[in-house]
Amino acid sequence: MPRFASKGRYMEYGILSFIAIAVVWFLSKMDTSAAMLMIVASLGLSMALFCFTNLYIGFYTLIGMGFIIASLDRMLAGRLPLTSILLLLPCILICLVFFNGMREKNSSWMSWHPIVYFYFLLTAYMVVEIFNPQMHSLLGWLSAFWQRLSYIFLLIISCYLFKDLKSIRFFFKFVIGSFFITALYGCVQQWFGLSSFDSRWIHSDPHIYGLFSLPAGGIRKFSFLTDPANFGTLMASSALATLVLIFGPFSKRNKAILSIFVVIILLGMSYSGTRTANVMMVAGLALYILMTLYQRRTQVLAIITGASLLFILYVPIYGNVTLNRFRSAFNEPTDDASYNIRTVHRHMMQSYMYQYPFGGGINTAGAPGEKYNPHHRLAGFPPDSAYFSKALQEGWFGLALQCLFLFMILFYCVHYFYKCRNEEIRTYYASMATMLFASFLGAYAQFTISSVPQSLIFVPFLACIVKLHTFDTPELSKNLQKSQNP
Repeated sequence: MPRFASKGRYMEYGILSFIAIAVVWFLSKMDTSAAMLMIVASLGLSMALFCFTNLYIGFYTLIGMGFIIASLDRMLAGRLPLTSILLLLPCILICLVFFNGMREKNSSWMSWHPIVYFYFLLTAYMVVEIFNPQMHSLLGWLSAFWQRLSYIFLLIISCYLFKDLKSIRFFFKFVIGSFFITALYGCVQQWFGLSSFDSRWIHSDPHIYGLFSLPAGGIRKFSFLTDPANFGTLMASSALATLVLIFGPFSKRNKAILSIFVVIILLGMSYSGTRTANVMMVAGLALYILMTLYQRRTQVLAIITGASLLFILYVPIYGNVTLNRFRSAFNEPTDDASYNIRTVHRHMMQSYMYQYPFGGGINTAGAPGEKYNPHHRLAGFPPDSAYFSKALQEGWFGLALQCLFLFMILFYCVHYFYKCRNEEIRTYYASMATMLFASFLGAYAQFTISSVPQSLIFVPFLACIVKLHTFDTPELSKNLQKSQNP
C-alpha cells in the first residue's frame, strides 16, 4: 500500500511539473506585458485565496501592496485598475471580522474612542455633501465615498487585530521594514538608474518628465510610489518615526538596525528632491524635542540637530544639487516659481471659498473634476495641497472639521505619552506624534495624508492611538522588566 501511495505522489509531481513547464513555455511565446499581466493576475488570485482564510495575511497584504501598487501599475502600463482592486480588500476582510466576532461573542475589541466617533462624523459630513447643489455628478461622490468606506472598514479591522501590545509591536516592525525597503529602492534608482518600465513611463509624458526633472539636471527619485513628492514626504515622516524608536527601551542590536534604516531613509528622502520633506523633518524633530526636553539625551539631540542644520545651511558648498535643494526649502520663497503659482491660485479662489461654505462638491477639482464634473468651475483647477483641496471641495466648514480632527489626534498622542507609564508604549506614542505632526504640516503643500500608501498606514495608526493606552497595566510593566532584566 505505501508503495502505491509513493507512486501516486510521484505521478502528482510529474503532472504538476508538466503543467509548470507548459505554462512557462506559453508565457515565453506571449508579449512581455501580457505575460506580466498574467503572472500578476495569478499571484493576485493566490494572495486573495490566502486573504480569505487568514485575516492577518489579508491585513498585511493590503498594507504591503499599498507601497508597491503604483510601481505595479507602471509595470503593467495601467491595464488593470489596481487601486480599485486594492480598496476592495478591506470590504472582504471586514466580513471575516464580523464572522469571527460573532463566533467569539465578544465585542470588547472595538474601542469607541473620541477619535473613532469623529472619524464617523467626517464620514457623515461626506454623506451630507451628496446634497451639495454645486456638485453635478453622483458617480464622483460615490467614488470618494467608496474609498472612505474602505478606510472605515480598515479602522475596524485594525481595532480587531490590535488586541495586545505584541500585535502592535509587530505592526510597527512591518511598517518600519516597509519604509526601509521603499527607501532602499529609491537609493537603487539613484545609484544604478531607473528600471526600464519606470524610464519608459517618465518619458511617455513631457509633463511628468518636467515635474520629475531637477533644475541642474537629473531625475527626482520616487521609488515604488506615484511621484517624488509622495516618496519624499513619506520618507520624512518615516525617518522621524524610526529615529524616535532608537531612543526607546530596545536592545542594542535593534537600535543598530534602526540607525541603519534611518540613514537609508534619509538618503531616499534627499534623492526625492522634495523640499517639503526637509521642513517636515525639522518640524517633527522640534516637536519631539519639546515633548522630551526634560531628558538629557534630548538636550544632546537638540544641540546636534541645531548644529547640523546650521552647517548644512551655511557650509560653503554650492555645487551639490541635493544640498542646494535642501537649502531652498528654508530660503525666502519669493523667487520660487512654484510657490508664487500656488500663492496666486489660493488668492484667486478665496472669494469662491467664502461664497460656498460647503464647497463645490466631492471630486469637483483637479483631474477628478475633469473626469466626473467636466463643466464645473473647479474642474481642472489644480488643488496644490490636501487642505486647499478640502477647502475647495468641502468648503471652509469641512476644512474646519478636518483640522479639528487632526488636532484631536495629536492631542491624544501627547496626552497618552505623558499619561502612560510603560516606556515602550510611551515610545510608540512619541513616534506616532512626531510622524503624524510632520505629515499634517506637509499637507499644507502636498497630499501627505490622502495619497497611497500614507492613507493606508494612517488609519491603522489611529487604531494604535486608541488601543495602546489600554495595555498600560502594572502587570505588563512587571513582565517587560523581567524580560529585559532576566
